[in-house]
Amino acid sequence: MLMRMRTMKMCGALAAAAALVLAGCSSESTTDAETTGTTATSTATAGECRDMVPFSEGGREDKGQGPAAQAVAESVALPGGVSLVTGRRSTDSDHPGEFAIAIDLCGGDITTTDELRPVATAFAMAYKAAPVSEQVFALYVAHYASFTETDTTGEIKLKDSDFQAHLWNGKPSESAELARWEVVTG
Repeated sequence: MLMRMRTMKMCGALAAAAALVLAGCSSESTTDAETTGTTATSTATAGECRDMVPFSEGGREDKGQGPAAQAVAESVALPGGVSLVTGRRSTDSDHPGEFAIAIDLCGGDITTTDELRPVATAFAMAYKAAPVSEQVFALYVAHYASFTETDTTGEIKLKDSDFQAHLWNGKPSESAELARWEVVTG
């Protein structure tokens, strides 16, 4: 009888511990992958997002604008569940002294290019107001349903291929700015 009571207490303690662990995995949990040390698998499932990877310079060692471009991207407020995964700065021989910026986002409830437009516009406004603005010739903003170390799913992507020509200041209207984005994927 005593042995059975000890076994029941042990099972109860294990059940309580399991409940705490499972509660930390619920969709309402505020714990993110960065604090839990979640690792990516080779098969991406919706909502799986890798930790932030610093912006690349596009394979070039000039001017060190990658960190400046990253700082601007990190200043943009994102919708709940959406995270900045990485970004790139790249050059084009048709735009000497300028560069394009590509932003990769993951997670949250963005599933269409129309849902991505306001988020992309927030990035455009931030870059237009930043010191790097004069050097940006194009801006790409992509969102993925999942983005692991080995796989991506659910890509949608917008671009402003003529960033210098657009004000990105709310004029002539918010709806005009939202319509300005070109759909690349999605």
